Amino acid sequence: MTAEPATIDDARPRSRDRTPLHALRRVAREQELQLPALVFTLHWIVVAGVAAVVTRYANRQPNVEAVGWRLPDLDGWRELFVQPLRNWDGFWYALIAIEGYDYHPASTAFWPLYPWSMRAVASLFAIRVELAGLLLANLAFFLALVVFQRLVKREWGVAVANRALWLLAFFPTAFYFSAVYSESFFLLFSLLAFYWAAGGKWWLAGLAGALAALTRNVGVLLIVPLAIIFVDRYGYNPRGWPRTWLAVGVPVAGPLIYLSVLWRTYRDPLLTLDAQKGWAREEAMPWTTFQMAFDQSDFNWLRDLLASPTWSTLTSHSVRFGFAEHETLDIAFALLAIPLLIYCLVKLPLQYAVFPIMLYVLPLFSPSTIHPLMSMSRFLIVMFPLFIALALLTRRQITFTLVLVPSIVLLSILTAQFSTWYWVA
Repeated sequence: MTAEPATIDDARPRSRDRTPLHALRRVAREQELQLPALVFTLHWIVVAGVAAVVTRYANRQPNVEAVGWRLPDLDGWRELFVQPLRNWDGFWYALIAIEGYDYHPASTAFWPLYPWSMRAVASLFAIRVELAGLLLANLAFFLALVVFQRLVKREWGVAVANRALWLLAFFPTAFYFSAVYSESFFLLFSLLAFYWAAGGKWWLAGLAGALAALTRNVGVLLIVPLAIIFVDRYGYNPRGWPRTWLAVGVPVAGPLIYLSVLWRTYRDPLLTLDAQKGWAREEAMPWTTFQMAFDQSDFNWLRDLLASPTWSTLTSHSVRFGFAEHETLDIAFALLAIPLLIYCLVKLPLQYAVFPIMLYVLPLFSPSTIHPLMSMSRFLIVMFPLFIALALLTRRQITFTLVLVPSIVLLSILTAQFSTWYWVA
């Protein structure tokens, strides 16, 4: 007996199955990219949409110039989608990408991997360095979301991983992931270091740590969580360690590379430390830093808003400037982080607690006299274990919603502030 002939439908794949769109959907499903892609897309729509609208319709502060250098104004679609997201530190990264570190010693405060990448992409595709920086930051953020979901899913399950993605992408200062800033790079390489170390890929983990350390000076601290993961797997006796223990120290290569660049350029490998003085940083104990912040706090902007809760008051320069300059945001988020750090220490594996604690405490020893807790609300977004803790604490849908919705609202407000040259972090 012969087999029944195959029908046309059986013999040929349907035409829609052969379309590039269907193939892309299949790859996304197989590689678990669908939720990260959705979260990234919605994040970008919020950030880019708000930035474009306020650039077109809101009053803007004058562009900040420094060291005799100024970014030119852009036109067309770049004015709406690139220019508002290159402000503040984006100025410095663009300067380094265009002029190099020898233009001015103050630029050495910004570590090199991100601006070097901006220059390479801009040269390769013949585009402006700011656009290159924006594309690189967003690509790195999407990849970071993919790695973050996989890392959290492996340790805590799908539900926690999914909530952590939303909470990270829509944190009030998460717009920095889509701006010309190095936060996306640092987050991606930090996550990869954890992910590869957990999978026993030590040399890749060390390489990721080195790239993080070449992105920001605190990246070298990844040595500590990598060492914790290694010892947890192989024990405390060095005689039982495989040779891959050497990979734990690879993150040191990051600062060594940068210090060698500074030596060749200025004959001073520690110039990057002196450059921090340009932001009025000084040494202090953490409690002194908090005291300085409280002393400088001023809530007149809030009193004005409560006295006249109108759109005109909310969007006035006095309210926006007062909110930006008087420590409100940094104090609030610095205090909010403390119970989350304690939760990490109590509930999460040690490596997930030690890393954010180090990133949190270190800036407290070097406050700025301008903003004592300068950039703290931005520093929090790369402390990814905090978002794991927050995801664990928001298991109930109502709790998750009550956290996420106000976060999105504040994200929109802070994006508007940043895009119009008001200080955020």
